[in-house]
Amino acid sequence: MVETTKKRNRVFDYFCEEEQFSGGVAWCAGCPLELIARTVPKVLGKDMVFVGTPSCSAPVLHGQNIGAWHKLSYLACVMTGVASSATGLSRYFRRTGQDATVVAFTGDGCATDIGFQTLSGAAERNEHFIYLAYDNEGYMNTGNQRSSSTQKGAATTTTPVGKISQGKPTAQKNMTMIMLMHKPRYMATATPSHMEDFVKKLKKAQEMAKEGFVYLHVFSPCPVGWRIDSNQVIEVCRTAVRTNYFPLWEAENGKPRLTLEVASPKPVTDFTKLMRKFSHLKEDGIAELQTQVNERYALLKTLVDAYK
Repeated sequence: MVETTKKRNRVFDYFCEEEQFSGGVAWCAGCPLELIARTVPKVLGKDMVFVGTPSCSAPVLHGQNIGAWHKLSYLACVMTGVASSATGLSRYFRRTGQDATVVAFTGDGCATDIGFQTLSGAAERNEHFIYLAYDNEGYMNTGNQRSSSTQKGAATTTTPVGKISQGKPTAQKNMTMIMLMHKPRYMATATPSHMEDFVKKLKKAQEMAKEGFVYLHVFSPCPVGWRIDSNQVIEVCRTAVRTNYFPLWEAENGKPRLTLEVASPKPVTDFTKLMRKFSHLKEDGIAELQTQVNERYALLKTLVDAYK
């Protein structure tokens, strides 16, 4: 006999809508993107529109043949046009008095590379929609190619490990700091291992998008491309936070604050040992990665302290 749980998971308190996706979808086993995508309409409600691109989310959001994997409104765009298309939709809804939430839903390849121009423009114009970038640090849907969000030293199909190459030779673009400099109405980082933090930020994002541009950067490791066991992905997300590889924070009008401050951060090796894309790194490579993690966190903490 199954015992009734006394304490309800508080994440459910933020759900206002029933499940909008079908029971079986086309995402890879263990991919946290499924949890992210399913959670968004549960929190924002079904009066929303996903605006997406060719990416890991496309096999499900686009539909298949004449069928659909979900019941939501969806507009498919090219990567260069997602932010401008979301701009048009949100302006139309505001002009016609319709209370609908527009969510541009893209991977890091679109956000940091191909679609960055229109993303930056929408942020600068303070357009009224949510831009959610799920960051798996590469172009995973097309075969694990490197993006500018790929970490330095990571093994990908375009930055392989061998005699003449030891993974990506250049540094990861600090996308969240770039977006902070745009001073959006609201921005935040999140990851599925900290679901209550994520859903709180989604709810806040929906309200803030009525006043201006919102950017959400959601950490979403790829079990296939990163070579992680499918049952370890949430642990990877949790460890990314505990090592300050991916700190959780938010900012209103360009004023950042930590939503979770790790008292005693773990070494970055606790994170890298959970996957095989960094397994070739020697002591100096790990030390360089640790230095980058420390420097980025120090920059964030300095800005947080400056606005206290």
